[in-house]
Amino acid sequence: MENELVLDQVGKIFDDGSLVLRHIDLRLAQGTKLSVLGPSGSGKTTLLRLIAGLETPDSGNIFFDGQRINDLPPHQRRFGMMFQEFALFPHMNVHDNIGYGLRMKGFSRDRIQVRVKEMLALTGLSGFEKRQVDALSGGERQRVALARALAPEPRLLMLDEPLSSLDRVLRKRLLAELTAILSRLNITTLFVTHDHEEAFAAGSRVIIMNQGSIEQAGRPDELVQSPKNQWVREFLGL
Repeated sequence: MENELVLDQVGKIFDDGSLVLRHIDLRLAQGTKLSVLGPSGSGKTTLLRLIAGLETPDSGNIFFDGQRINDLPPHQRRFGMMFQEFALFPHMNVHDNIGYGLRMKGFSRDRIQVRVKEMLALTGLSGFEKRQVDALSGGERQRVALARALAPEPRLLMLDEPLSSLDRVLRKRLLAELTAILSRLNITTLFVTHDHEEAFAAGSRVIIMNQGSIEQAGRPDELVQSPKNQWVREFLGL
């Protein structure tokens, strides 16, 4: 299937010999919105780093669009990533932050202008082009980070705890904005979080991770109605 992400028995071992991921099997069709849910230390971020190419699996294989990508450099995977702290460039304005990845890929100035304008409209930031990121609110910075991740037209988008640095009231509002934007795009999305409310809102499918393994997978309603075991039940607050 086109642009399908497949993980086959993927494992990762830390330098001290401890196992951080074990036997991860995952298959995502294009356009799937997946939430990766679990407590700190469960392997969520490591899973994302393996898919992004920032780490290499010690066992198993990762495929995208039928190609084995275990050793493919991150820039050749054409995946987008939005980080927890947004990682915006403080010395650049909104326009230049969004267009940064396009410039690195050698896009023409005209093409960058068109694409940045499209991303500003998508994320509700039209008119913010010349604003410095230091002058933006937390929600506005989040949307700039999302626009920058989407600008190069990634084949897959990963978001690593994108709301965790914000207070709860703002987090709830921005989650609604973020999911509304992503729902309009036919792009496979992995949303990593430790918060089950965020996970259920952001993903049509959810995997719950515990100690490096997938404890349970399914739709949000399935997880609530039929938790696999006592650990899942307690983790979800049921």
